[in-house]
Amino acid sequence: MSQAQEITTEKTGQKEMLLSGMNEVASEMVQKLDAAKRPWGPSDHSQFNWASEIHHPCLKNLVHCRVDWGLRQPINAEGMWRIEEGIRIEWEAKKELGNIGYEITQSQRKFKTNDPELKRFSRFWISGKIDGMSPLKKRLPEPFSHLREVPIEVKSVNPNYWNSMKTLEDIKRHSKFWISKIPSQLNIYLAFMGLPGGFLIIATFGKRPRIIPMLFDEELWEHDTTTARKVNKHVRAGTYPEPIPYDATICGMCDFNHICTPLRTTKMSQVSGNDEMELEFFLELKEWNMKYEQEKKRLIGTEKEPGKWWGKDAVVGDISVNTKKQQRKTYDIPTEEKEKFRGEDKEVVITKIERVGK
Repeated sequence: MSQAQEITTEKTGQKEMLLSGMNEVASEMVQKLDAAKRPWGPSDHSQFNWASEIHHPCLKNLVHCRVDWGLRQPINAEGMWRIEEGIRIEWEAKKELGNIGYEITQSQRKFKTNDPELKRFSRFWISGKIDGMSPLKKRLPEPFSHLREVPIEVKSVNPNYWNSMKTLEDIKRHSKFWISKIPSQLNIYLAFMGLPGGFLIIATFGKRPRIIPMLFDEELWEHDTTTARKVNKHVRAGTYPEPIPYDATICGMCDFNHICTPLRTTKMSQVSGNDEMELEFFLELKEWNMKYEQEKKRLIGTEKEPGKWWGKDAVVGDISVNTKKQQRKTYDIPTEEKEKFRGEDKEVVITKIERVGK
């Protein structure tokens, strides 16, 4: 071995030692950062249905929230970081409004349906707290010019969902339940306060907040209060509703999935360590829009050219592979023999790879 090769080998060994030592220090930093977070234990949820949760798609989850609140799984360190970042973004949005003359008042004002002023809603047993009240600057036309302020609800969202939340209808009909349930909270406060409208403020990292007007929705109110009455009935009787059919996202994110056993109606594919790395890489590409379509074709593909995960279901860590089958009408292209399109119902397979809860 030449002297140059010996020097290179020695330097390589030193670099590996240095990198190993720095990895240990980095790991210790991360552990101590997580340990410094104050644990979030479960809150007593026994008396009231929370306005922020009443539109949850699983009735059994809502009953567990009331009856088994003490068994709710605690929020892990990653969840606490995510929640605290959301709170920071929401606070910044309210601060920015104050800076331009729209100072938010009555922040975190609490409502409980057993309060004397809410006596007419007592049968629902709902509680909540508003993010605040926004001034209107006397800008509304008659017959609403007397309104001085309306409630606001500020929600921070993952940047991945920003483009799918441009309108109120986008939010109400969103495929992610933690997004579609957002309007219910503001709608309940509108009913409690007897006001015809308010604002949903959607915020995310690096974007100007979206301020979306929302009028009181009678149909949504009826839906959510019907759910509240069903929950109350089970709580009084000490019973549980049947679990919903297993859903990888809803059940996978449930804080009570350790005491609830919904039937898995789908066969979950086996996931190896290499598969997990591959899926993580795919989601990184999706986030940064780099070579995404190429990798999507390889991993998902189409019915004619199925990819590795096309038509399958799997969960690994916080990544889910979900496949749904829908009936869609397909059409033949007209030829000389066919003067009209001919519709035909066909089962369509849709596979998505997503990060659960983000």
